[in-house]
Amino acid sequence: MSRAFEGRPAPVEQRMELPGGRALRSFETGRADGPLVLFVHGSPGAWNDFAYVMADPELAARAKLVAVDRIGWGGSAAGGLEPRLREQAAALAELLRSRAQGPAVVVGHSYGGPVAAQLALDAPELVAAVVLVAASVDPALEDTLWWQSLGRTVLVRAILPDVLRRADDEIAPLRAELEQLEPRWSQLRLPVFVLQGLDDALVPPANADFVERVATNTALVVERLPDQGHLIPWERPAELTALIQRALDSVRAPR
Repeated sequence: MSRAFEGRPAPVEQRMELPGGRALRSFETGRADGPLVLFVHGSPGAWNDFAYVMADPELAARAKLVAVDRIGWGGSAAGGLEPRLREQAAALAELLRSRAQGPAVVVGHSYGGPVAAQLALDAPELVAAVVLVAASVDPALEDTLWWQSLGRTVLVRAILPDVLRRADDEIAPLRAELEQLEPRWSQLRLPVFVLQGLDDALVPPANADFVERVATNTALVVERLPDQGHLIPWERPAELTALIQRALDSVRAPR
């Protein structure tokens, strides 16, 4: 358990069976009868990537906070990776149907960003707002970098840690997945909040510009953080927490 929860109630582990026999592990804390905030990690990643946000006392007093191990990772790894955004989103939709008392705010970091967008498009009745954090959403920016090409060679791949090999296997098809998602962004009719570091070396800051171009029918808020890289949930949890609070404010009135 993360040290972020020292002196605070630790999140409670829960598991649910998914159609097809997979299991989805999640951790819950916060206000049991509050609006649900769902946290979706990147690749690689785990539920506790958002520990410092979930440990915020004001946010925990306001909302039910649920973070998952996405299918293919951590306690949801049985059955192997699932690189299709639609299937990742479908697993989260099952969780929301069973746990949420109303539409949820969905927070996606990095690879979790397009998963959150896919969820909002496929099951809009379950999602009240989306928060995209350093999100990989622009297919044109999903070029294979030199170090990725090197890592995919037989000799280098053999010595890479398993977690990096698995992350690359999940990320490799992402451009094609994002190309399928791109024409649908204009269908979003819910608030979208974007938080992007301007010094992000993993997810180019122009991903935020992409959302501004394609999310044309949303109430859109974009915040860009100078001198900030990719690890916003760890390094700038206060800014992320404040944006989630704004997302909750935006959907306080019945939809």
